[in-house]
Amino acid sequence: MTPAGEWRPALVALDVDGTIVTYAEFHRPPRAVVVDAVRRAHDAGAHIVVATGRSMHSTLPLLDQLGLKDGYAVCSNGAVVVDVESRAPVDIETFDITDTVRYFTTRIPDAVLAVEELGRGYRVTGEFPAGDLDGTVTVVPHEALVAQPVTRLVVRWPDGDRDRLREIAHASGLPSVDYAIGYTAWLDIMPVGVSKASGLSKVAGKLGLQGADALAVGDGHNDVEMLRWAGVGVAMGQAPDDVKAVADAVCADVESDGLATVLDGYFA
Repeated sequence: MTPAGEWRPALVALDVDGTIVTYAEFHRPPRAVVVDAVRRAHDAGAHIVVATGRSMHSTLPLLDQLGLKDGYAVCSNGAVVVDVESRAPVDIETFDITDTVRYFTTRIPDAVLAVEELGRGYRVTGEFPAGDLDGTVTVVPHEALVAQPVTRLVVRWPDGDRDRLREIAHASGLPSVDYAIGYTAWLDIMPVGVSKASGLSKVAGKLGLQGADALAVGDGHNDVEMLRWAGVGVAMGQAPDDVKAVADAVCADVESDGLATVLDGYFA
């Protein structure tokens, strides 16, 4: 990346997997070079906001590892905004998944589904591949899954194809389906209009800031809205080409600690 120049972001929005840590490091602390860069940015006065598809219970340990003790975090792809100091949600978006569950169980009978139990874990309809979920995982029948509104629905197709899953989602026609395909055949379905960008917009409002004041860094399709929302959006070097296309800049990949380079360009 080129030197940051005179503009310095007041808010720094950071994706986690593929940005702060590699996908292989899901259960490990971030590398020291990344932690140090994040802390320098925080100490320089920037509001550091982790914006992740991870659930709240998966995000809180990472905040500790980064040394973040105040401010906000955006979890569940924007459905949950967390107060870091109190470690409690301050904004939650939910929706009714009855029709959505019916559609995907009909179209993909061998898919397994999950919904978050905020702060605890997941309710699931079957066994997920090892390492996919953390926290308390409880197997329940489909009717129990739809008993109440939820923050998001996860559709996991262990033996399926990611592109085919995307096609099935596009064909659903369900007004409540908004989704982010992960790096495997995994589908996150959120309430309409909910994204990392919508969660960050709420956080910015609480801080008296706007998207133009923000730097955002991410690597996935669930980061596209966030990269567009921020004054400067940076895609990681390993990001898909269509994610890079919406970014203002592209940095080195996560294996090369690209995030640390970006932050040091503004806060060295």
